[in-house]
Amino acid sequence: MVDTASIDTFLTSSLRAIRSGQAAVWPESEAGDWQSREALTEIWARIEYHGIVMLLHPAREHLQNWPEKMTSRIAEEARLVGLWEVTHAAALSRLVDALAQADIEAVLMKGTALAYSVYEEPAARRRGDSDLLVRPSDLERVREVFEECGWHRDAQTHGVNYQEGWLYVSAAHFEHSVDLHWEPSDRAVLQKVLKPDDFFDHKRPLPRLAQKAWRADPALTLIHETINQKWHEAHGYWTEHGNIRGARRLIWSLDFDLLAGVMEEADWRRLYALCQERGIGPLVAGALRAASSDLGTNLSEAHVVQLERLELRAEIAAFLGATDNLTEFWLNLRSAPDWGERARMIHKRGFPPRDYLVSKYPGQSAWPTLLLQGRLLTETALRIARKVIVR
Repeated sequence: MVDTASIDTFLTSSLRAIRSGQAAVWPESEAGDWQSREALTEIWARIEYHGIVMLLHPAREHLQNWPEKMTSRIAEEARLVGLWEVTHAAALSRLVDALAQADIEAVLMKGTALAYSVYEEPAARRRGDSDLLVRPSDLERVREVFEECGWHRDAQTHGVNYQEGWLYVSAAHFEHSVDLHWEPSDRAVLQKVLKPDDFFDHKRPLPRLAQKAWRADPALTLIHETINQKWHEAHGYWTEHGNIRGARRLIWSLDFDLLAGVMEEADWRRLYALCQERGIGPLVAGALRAASSDLGTNLSEAHVVQLERLELRAEIAAFLGATDNLTEFWLNLRSAPDWGERARMIHKRGFPPRDYLVSKYPGQSAWPTLLLQGRLLTETALRIARKVIVR
């Protein structure tokens, strides 16, 4: 059986070959391991995990000796991804324009901002939703605009304090999702690194999506992407094949590669200043070096060394190194600005809406809400007790 590490090495070398216009050769194996049904299933799962279908399909002439079953599946998935992108962009651009018409300032972050700024083909930046930042003072009016544009709240969203999910079903029956933020990060620890004013004061236009769309600037996006990648390394990335931990996704490496390619000297200076002030420089440098290792990104050694020499704030290292939700919640609780906010966080975590509880405990859907909440609180208390005992 072909192991995951070998598959990732193969996909990485394939992506590097494609980007340089060379052939990506399917591995030969006397035992036929790379052609077996089990191997093809696992390889497909890793292609999905890395988010690279729309990077492989346009380069199909370079996929030398790839099994027809694999190229056909890539082509079919690429068709669906392309349709999703068209319908997502249509729904999102209407929403962004409506917010602008209502004099509401909104900034797109992460995947969608990258898709329509540094990627030649937006669909190549595979993602499941879009992240939109607004000011807290505009939140009620923003919700009204979402509803006016045909979006509805995701009732099952739970465990978040500074964001909420909104859903839209397109005419093509794709369900689209927007994570509406009023803080760039939902985690109190990281709000000391990612501050709203940074996004609004340095925003850049995103005309490829919509005439009045805005995105975060490259330096801030690079920091945000670093945090996103480090968090997912610790907590895993959900796919239809389950929660996968530990590995870098190739699409994230490509994000860093493309961002580094568009950074001007002023952007590097801003990046350095932000990293120095927020205590995250070594992590950003590590993300850039990882992208270079994966894809051969041409980095300015002087810029990366500068970032590596900066101090890494201890609380950020501890938070991004935490691998369980309870530890993360405790660190966030300690970083909350006041006791009122801490009380709100505890209440929201301990007493979620009934829709969430029913989805978590479908076998007890007929139980009263109070009993469902009691079960959740009991399970949480047992988890805390186990952690205390282990320590």
